Amino acid sequence: MSTFVWNASLACILAFSPAAHAPQEVVVHRSAAPSGVAAWRASLREGRPALRGFRASILERAGGTVSIDLPQDDILRRAASIVARRLAREGLVLTTAAAIEALGASPHEIEGATDRLAAVGLPVDWLEYFRLPSEAQGGSATIVRRIASRLASGASVDSLREELSKASFAFRSSLEGFSVATESGEHDIGLVRLQLTRGTYWTGAGDGGCLDIARQLLAALPAADFVASVEEKHLEKLLETARGWPIGRTGRLTVIPEALPVAQWAQDDGKPGLSPAADGPTPDGGRREVVMLVPRYASRGEDGAAFVPGETFLVDGLASAGHRAAQSPLLFQGGDLLAARDPGTGERWLLIGEANVWRNTALGLAREQVLEAFRVEFGVDRCMVLPAVSFHIDQEMTLRAVGSRLVVFVADPVAAVRIVLLCGVDALVSAGALSSAQAAEAKAHLEAGRDREFLALVVPETSKRCLGFGHFPESLAAAFARGEADSGIGNLQRFLLATDLLTSWSMPIDELPLDPHSVAYLRSLQRRDHDRREMVAELRRSGFEVARVPSLPESDRGIDYLNGLQERARYLMPAWGGLYAPLDRAAEEAFRRALGPGVEVHPILTSESQRRGGALHCSVSVHPRP
Repeated sequence: MSTFVWNASLACILAFSPAAHAPQEVVVHRSAAPSGVAAWRASLREGRPALRGFRASILERAGGTVSIDLPQDDILRRAASIVARRLAREGLVLTTAAAIEALGASPHEIEGATDRLAAVGLPVDWLEYFRLPSEAQGGSATIVRRIASRLASGASVDSLREELSKASFAFRSSLEGFSVATESGEHDIGLVRLQLTRGTYWTGAGDGGCLDIARQLLAALPAADFVASVEEKHLEKLLETARGWPIGRTGRLTVIPEALPVAQWAQDDGKPGLSPAADGPTPDGGRREVVMLVPRYASRGEDGAAFVPGETFLVDGLASAGHRAAQSPLLFQGGDLLAARDPGTGERWLLIGEANVWRNTALGLAREQVLEAFRVEFGVDRCMVLPAVSFHIDQEMTLRAVGSRLVVFVADPVAAVRIVLLCGVDALVSAGALSSAQAAEAKAHLEAGRDREFLALVVPETSKRCLGFGHFPESLAAAFARGEADSGIGNLQRFLLATDLLTSWSMPIDELPLDPHSVAYLRSLQRRDHDRREMVAELRRSGFEVARVPSLPESDRGIDYLNGLQERARYLMPAWGGLYAPLDRAAEEAFRRALGPGVEVHPILTSESQRRGGALHCSVSVHPRP
């Protein structure tokens, strides 16, 4: 392992002593996987693990390799098929019995060994938290030994079903004393963790890509430390780009080169929190330090969980640079978890997107067992499951303790659509698609709530520029840009989305002269609106105060102001800029009204990141100052 520092004032690479902590510096920290492991890691590909129970070998287990593919042996493959079919439906304990029966209860299992079960995809690590009613103690070895002995004595899985169904579950925290950091404004930001996908800006400063977000956050948080993971091949150009960055007065930026590609979304592969210090507490028992809790493997996708090697193994680089981390047996994506503290009651909440629940029921846990595991693992009082309106719940809301109230900010898409359409009408005038008189008439319709009249005027005139279904000329898109860093294509997409949403709200969809696919698309927009209303109603029923912000959480076609960062005296709000700057200002004003004069709203441009499906909260993981 070697460490270097790039000093902004000297503009060169210098040897670095870890004890130094000079301002205006970029530190390059290198680490390497153990011999033989690097090649195995490089051979892995993104996708769903063939073995359901796969758990990445990282941190203290980083020196080994684990199976992710189906075994070649026919008997093992048949057992793996049984695990894949029955685990989610029948649960872990009963599926363990079925797998042992398929393998043939050998002396190996009768002694409590679990390696053959792990090889067929059984998540044997979760057996540690179960206890059979006939046993004084639980754990994987005890359960496997008991089941294997009964099967070897002539019992069948069906004859054991009643007994096995009564197994009790008691989850234990992976890190004793850990409590996830709340994201409701109680903490100062001590560390910002980033994942940079390239060494240069997408178009330039102000484009809102991952490097531009890093540049803006360095200016906004001068006292914080920053750590960024980046693929090795981008390091040299990244260091060149960073020469113009405002490295903090007291903080520094540590860059960790990685052998594998990393995506931008640092939020998803770990959640920070506080835990008793590893070297023991102070005499009064009060010393705590920041720890990042990471999932069994970093994953992507909502329908199932695709293993992402680069984001999984980068935690070892972070650990080697001095950032403490621990691995959980839970499978989660951090953007689908939001922790908050109710200032009135002191209760700590964990809001969980429903996909995170199903990822773990797929490991053989019942829903209530999953929720109990999340409650204990993250050190909270209550868990609340929310529907998958957007890909992750951090695209639908942000929470803030305001006085004695816990306020949840949610989208007001109606207000956002009207502002987007007003801005888009001006762009259509610039493109020659509307006359000034038509534009004035269209705006009057929209402001008076005559939505059908607006659509009847604007949609046909826009469609005249269409070159084919869903295809528009670049000349039209260029009229939607306001400067080099503003994407005309992205802005036109959002204008077209706004017309689709307005159509779904105001027109009789089944009576429109549209093809079945277009009708199904508009109905999907209506279903999402319904799900969003139900989500907000459930939040209110649970005692949250709701504040609405003009926002369009529509994945890579939206403009999202809720995907931001709360700190003690500020809300760092994702912003768009350019053509839709008026929408930025409306969102900022809505936050200011709800937060009151004691909280600053600080915009961070994120437009290019939003065109890729995420904004600010998706792109960074902020660790509290302990």
